[in-house]
Amino acid sequence: MIKRDVWDKIPIEKATKKPIGNRWIFEIKRDGRNRARLVGKGYSQIPGVDFTDNFAPVVHDSTLRLVLVLWLVLELSVVQVDVETAFLEGILDEDEVVYMDYPKGMKQKEGYCLRLKKTLYGLVQAARGFWKRFVSVVTNEDLSLIHISEPTRLL
Repeated sequence: MIKRDVWDKIPIEKATKKPIGNRWIFEIKRDGRNRARLVGKGYSQIPGVDFTDNFAPVVHDSTLRLVLVLWLVLELSVVQVDVETAFLEGILDEDEVVYMDYPKGMKQKEGYCLRLKKTLYGLVQAARGFWKRFVSVVTNEDLSLIHISEPTRLL
């Protein structure tokens, strides 16, 4: 999180909104690797106060089926790409300021909270933030901004 520059530490007196909580989620992947993810408690965010817009485009099942049929009929090559830490790459608007409490286990300074610079899993505006980042990367054709894992060839 620190390496990705996700937040800034600021005095609580300067926070203009109430900080949201967070929680660590721990998982064991199928291959045996451990995974830890920090999730913001976005359910405590208030529309119009903590965020203004949360729409992000989502593919419909029928569209995906059509693309798969075209892929089979036209005998195209398809590659699946997984974007690692997708929501940590999301952009928060200038007017969307989100404050968060210190995560459990992190050494904290008394009287300070965290101001998020990027979206975090669990925030209402996380999907929209990642979509905006994705569009900016694709239009600039600078893929170095997003960390992409190895592509997986399908068939």
